[in-house]
Amino acid sequence: MGAYLSVPTWWQRLDSRYRLVLGRCTECGAHTFPADGPCVECAAVDAFEEVEPEGTGEIVAHTVIENGAPPEFAGLLDAEGAIGAVLVELDEGARVPAMLTDCDPHEHGRGDRVEAVVRRIYEGEGVVRYGAKFRPL
Repeated sequence: MGAYLSVPTWWQRLDSRYRLVLGRCTECGAHTFPADGPCVECAAVDAFEEVEPEGTGEIVAHTVIENGAPPEFAGLLDAEGAIGAVLVELDEGARVPAMLTDCDPHEHGRGDRVEAVVRRIYEGEGVVRYGAKFRPL
């Protein structure tokens, strides 16, 4: 979250945004998100097969944004008062940056189990952008 993405780049990565498609390295078996670039474990290049994860995992890093969010998230911040930004380690081992949803972001943090759900992320360039967020289990 947080960085501007052009509409073409957004569309190019829809599988990653909606289904959290991972790359499983054919050299070492490690999972990487998104499924491009070198393997995070063995640095093999172009050695991924795409896999769809269960969508569950554990929060390994957490912060709450209450002001100063990037402009594309100003409406969300106004509506919800705070945004929970997390790094989730999926059960498959890949780490995914995302936002919390369906909860008070102050009440959840490291070690909490979460599951992915598709929610509205923000609107930019006239396109409402949806993608995976995580809610507590």
